Amino acid sequence: MPPLSGRQTQFYIDVVYGVAFSLGFGYLLVFGMDARVAALQGGLVLGYFLRVWENMSIYEQILEEEVAQAAETQVAAEVEDQVSGAVADEVETHVEEEVDDAVPERVEEEVDDRVQERVAEEVDDAVPERVEEEVEERIENAESRRSDAAGDPSA
Repeated sequence: MPPLSGRQTQFYIDVVYGVAFSLGFGYLLVFGMDARVAALQGGLVLGYFLRVWENMSIYEQILEEEVAQAAETQVAAEVEDQVSGAVADEVETHVEEEVDDAVPERVEEEVDDRVQERVAEEVDDAVPERVEEEVEERIENAESRRSDAAGDPSA
């Protein structure tokens, strides 16, 4: 028999006391019939059996709670396994659809925005330089025409 511990110990102790009360009550009935002692012993036995019954009810309730907890854990694990697979498949499908729909639009918008920004930057950088070069060339051309016209007597 395994060593007793916790609830088992208390239960067996309660049973031993119950048997002792019962034997004492039987002895009183057979050998010494004193009504007061018999009533006291009967009350002890009845009270003790009610106590054992209460303990058994408590033990049953504890066992039911433990079984319910174990069942809950097992059901939760099974549901998690089933649902996670289904959810993963559904999420993957929806993500692929969303990516197919949204990514090209976003990429196109982003590329358009960046191209416009780049073009604006390039124009802002290049146009003043070219305008300045063009103005300098025209001024030089105009000056060279003036000097040619001033130095050329036929004109």
